[in-house]
Amino acid sequence: PAQCAVVAAVALLTTSLNEAGRRGWTDPAVLAGLGLAVLAAALFAVREKLARSPALPLPLLRTPAMSGGAVIGLLFNFAFYGMVFTASLEFQRERGYSAFETGLALFPAVAMTMFASVLSGRLARRTGDRPLVISGMLLAALGLAGWAAAGPDPGYVLLVAPMMAAGFGTSFALTGSTTTVMGAVPAGYAGTASALFNTTRQIGSATGVALGGSLLLSATTPSTGLRLSMAIGAAAYLTAATLAWRCVPRR
Repeated sequence: PAQCAVVAAVALLTTSLNEAGRRGWTDPAVLAGLGLAVLAAALFAVREKLARSPALPLPLLRTPAMSGGAVIGLLFNFAFYGMVFTASLEFQRERGYSAFETGLALFPAVAMTMFASVLSGRLARRTGDRPLVISGMLLAALGLAGWAAAGPDPGYVLLVAPMMAAGFGTSFALTGSTTTVMGAVPAGYAGTASALFNTTRQIGSATGVALGGSLLLSATTPSTGLRLSMAIGAAAYLTAATLAWRCVPRR
């Protein structure tokens, strides 16, 4: 029952966000879907509280490092994959790039993720996780904010640095966030903590893509929707940085 409730909540949420771009944000079907998503999430919490063997023991979430780390993972996946999806649509529909050319255009963001993950793993031994997570989220926020402020039709060259900043910052924070969640879990719950962190990240990815697509469709112009999506992503990164300051241990 708990798993069914989670599936229902995520499916209803992403479907509602998807349909909002076509139907409108005040459409009864969209509002009903969002309301049912909240209801399914509430049913999950009630079920877990009453279950003899809960899938996700709710007392685990009272640990700030664990719950905060999971939310951080949701937020940076929300922002990064929302950026990748909306940028893909922008490059193909508005700039006329082919699918292959779009992949090449997005390569700077993806390439930085590989470099940043190696670097953060090495630095964490010296600095601890908090500085890495905070600096990564701030850098990524700066990148998306720069894209949002670049104007309605910026040249591709102006977008390379924002994409690199978002890719580097997201991957730079991933190692520290993972360590924070796994380090906060009591003995015997490592699998639960890993599942929680990965599930919240995937929820962030799905909702980021859904919201970004709807913003592009519902805005007065695609450029306006794209910049609004980037601004929301930057806000998500800033929120993650704030949470990291409060929840990620110094060592």
